[in-house]
Amino acid sequence: MEITSATTAGKANYVKGLDDEEAEEKKTQETTAEENAVQETEPDKVTLTQDDTYDEAAVEEKVNNYIQNFLANPKLTAEARAALQTYLNDFDAAAFIKSYGPFESVRDISAAMYAVTAGLIKYQEEE
Repeated sequence: MEITSATTAGKANYVKGLDDEEAEEKKTQETTAEENAVQETEPDKVTLTQDDTYDEAAVEEKVNNYIQNFLANPKLTAEARAALQTYLNDFDAAAFIKSYGPFESVRDISAAMYAVTAGLIKYQEEE
């Protein structure tokens, strides 16, 4: 009988230990669920860091490539070619980024360039 009670006491302590672990795990899961719920209810916030955006040198390179693609078109009028070349020669990357940036992708730069140069680009067929 003494062995049985010792065994029963040991089992009781073991089961108690399991119950404590399960309660702690459940509490951790609830805390995680609450944190996720708080994050889901907050509006999407976009924080741009220096690593996420293009710097002046990269923007200048992309703008140069954008303009060069138009200048390579043989159907571009002489006036449009001159206007694009003048824009490229006078291009200020810092002012461009300040006006239209910050840029997260090449697509953003292209969209801004389209807005700036749309009136400058004329083809011979359009005259």
